[in-house]
Amino acid sequence: MNEAETRYELIDPILRKKGYKRPYIRLETPAPVEPIGNKGRRSNRAGKMDYLICVDSPQGPAPLPVAILEAKKESEDPLKGMGQAKDYGKCDRFDAKYIFSTNGHRYAKFNKFNGMQTGPFPLADFPDHQTITECYARHTGIELDKPEAKMLFTADSPAYPESRYYQDAAIRATFEKVLQCEKDGQPARALLSLATGAGKTIIAANMLWRLNEAGRLSKPALFICDRDELRTQGYNKLKAVFGGNARIVENKQGDNTAKNARIHVATYQTLGIDDEAEDFASFLSEHYPENSFSVIIIDECHRSAWGKWSEVLTRNPDAIQIGLTATPRKLHPSKAVSADKEALAAIKEDNEITANNHNYFGEPVYEYKLSQAQEDGYLAACEIMKRKSTIDSRTFSKAEILKAGVIDIATGQPFREEDLTKDEYTGKDFDDKLFIDLRTPAMCQDLFDLLCQNGGPEQKVIIFCTREIHADRVVQHMGNLYAQWCIDNDKEPKEDYAFKCMGGPNGGSDMIEPMRGSSERAFVACTVDLLEAGVDIERLNAVVFFRYLKSSIKFYQMVGRGTRIDETTKKYKFWLYDYTGATDLFGTDFITKPPTPGGGGGGGGGEEPPGGGGSGESPPVPEMHGQTDVLGDGHYIFGQRNGQDTRIPIEEYRREMIQRVISEADNLNDFRQLWIEQQRRKKLIEHLLGCDYNPERIREVDKMEAFDLYDVFAHHGYHAHALKREERSKAYITGNVDWFSSMDAKAAAVLKALGQQFSIAGTDALESESLWEVPEIKNEGGVRALYSLGKPIEVMLQAKGKLFAA
Repeated sequence: MNEAETRYELIDPILRKKGYKRPYIRLETPAPVEPIGNKGRRSNRAGKMDYLICVDSPQGPAPLPVAILEAKKESEDPLKGMGQAKDYGKCDRFDAKYIFSTNGHRYAKFNKFNGMQTGPFPLADFPDHQTITECYARHTGIELDKPEAKMLFTADSPAYPESRYYQDAAIRATFEKVLQCEKDGQPARALLSLATGAGKTIIAANMLWRLNEAGRLSKPALFICDRDELRTQGYNKLKAVFGGNARIVENKQGDNTAKNARIHVATYQTLGIDDEAEDFASFLSEHYPENSFSVIIIDECHRSAWGKWSEVLTRNPDAIQIGLTATPRKLHPSKAVSADKEALAAIKEDNEITANNHNYFGEPVYEYKLSQAQEDGYLAACEIMKRKSTIDSRTFSKAEILKAGVIDIATGQPFREEDLTKDEYTGKDFDDKLFIDLRTPAMCQDLFDLLCQNGGPEQKVIIFCTREIHADRVVQHMGNLYAQWCIDNDKEPKEDYAFKCMGGPNGGSDMIEPMRGSSERAFVACTVDLLEAGVDIERLNAVVFFRYLKSSIKFYQMVGRGTRIDETTKKYKFWLYDYTGATDLFGTDFITKPPTPGGGGGGGGGEEPPGGGGSGESPPVPEMHGQTDVLGDGHYIFGQRNGQDTRIPIEEYRREMIQRVISEADNLNDFRQLWIEQQRRKKLIEHLLGCDYNPERIREVDKMEAFDLYDVFAHHGYHAHALKREERSKAYITGNVDWFSSMDAKAAAVLKALGQQFSIAGTDALESESLWEVPEIKNEGGVRALYSLGKPIEVMLQAKGKLFAA
């Protein structure tokens, strides 16, 4: 039996017999996304499929998933699925407590609580529903028959009735943490860490709905964030679930517009708790007595809690408090950054509240990384190209800069020595404390060329610049390059091709909507950090780093702008063009420094001041002449190694994949024999794909699209001369004249036509059922014509052998 038959005939009957009324929830992820082509694509492979073993309770309508069941076809080792599930981290991904693996005859078990794997045992001895229920209660300490456990058995809202598996797992993990906190007499605090684009707001909406259904919203709930864009997104999702019972908190003629609502949606600013005045009576304190809320959800909690923002939490200590973020923040161990007592007190206060997310909420109860979401097909794949301006490796002394005739970038007047603020300037100072006149034009030209090579210039792109005057210059150069491209290609220019996107009046933030929604204008947004978080642009094709970064929090938030899939434009991939080494931050910890006195930090993590763009007088900015070239600095595939997001160099990826191939066939003859046998070839490809090695990536990167995968492997693995499909087809036909002339004319015509079909679509064409419907083959008798030479399957193997030996 195959896997599906094994499930139906052998496994399901046992589960029903063991008392599982709803024996499993069948979960299937979308087809994986692959970074093939300019926009990526959905794979033709099926998504991952899993069974969740659930327990039922009269407490609520929905079953509670507690275990993963890995089913394998009956001929396979029952332990095989166990290794795959553990390697994939399924206990953590599904918030499951146990893993079972079976081939329909025997099963094995893994217990997450003690790390022990046991079995195999006869499947007839599989634990029944009551046993699993008792094991879950004993290991978690949660008594499922108690009223407080009802939240575990509530269903999603009608507005979002089908959570993705990780969204459901995140909610369940949160509820388990809440129940355990309440059992231990501790404040109920939970932290969720999910990649940008994974749907944290939908998680919040369904979580509040389930809590309401379980009778846990005796007081209103508060959804709070730190910017209007996030508030609007949150309100729209919550309104879809709660209707008029979800309202935005606003001050209307001294009254609270949300006072009678069940769900209050607010920013810190509308609650009036970002004001620095000591005697300021906030909107929060005026309209919300202490412990007004039963639940508080803090969106983008890594950005929150500096200064007085923590007031909303400290005034509601009895509320369930849940932090949502893609980048949970830790603080450096507190060092004596200042002898000032007020500064030390501020650091202490921040450590006590949520500046250190891990300290306040505890370790994340659930994590879902960017690489995991890409594997599952929920977020866009990523391809990384590192570039480097050669001048960035230089260090300029004050004397060298003055000798070069440095000028004030605003006035053009000579710069004075006393105006230079540093003794030495490195690449990280460029476009901030020192401008090199030809550096930005060179980088823009290089980027524009890459855009033209990888889909054309009219793509949706965000360029992160160092400061506002840098963004102005990038807008100018990108706009000029596009105008010239339109002239050269006789194209009508689109409106607002490149634009500055900053905060404040006339800063360009009004262009976000046309960039998001229009395919005819607003393509290249040049910003500092306005677009780093909270702005969803699904069709975004590229994220570009022209600014240096130290903060992994900022970096991941910026990268997150490109991760969303857009089915309308078939965007399944985004490009990362890195000119400053920002992608070195993949996989690094989200650790930042405490705030400095008066420095705040709520604007974006506290670890780096936001770029220019504010009002007021600015110090003069020096500009000097300097030639530069922009060179390639590596081509990478984004993935996961040892549980961490990382860049994988194409060379390393290719080498590891080829080593897997060589381990299956020692030499070219053995590989050729493997390749012509359909089942062995498919097994090899499935093995590579299962290990996250996609041969199509290498074929594309190496610009070998005209070659069959056979030649890609033969060339890289066995140093054979690679032939294009058309070349191999011709060599097969011209090199086997004697063989063709020795057989029946119809059989010869059929076999020659095989070469023609190979030249069109490669090996897959020779193994497709539609092959026999091709007129040149069908008209000559098709399979029947081959009987004159022997068994058709053996004739086909012989022909394929000659084709690949050509």
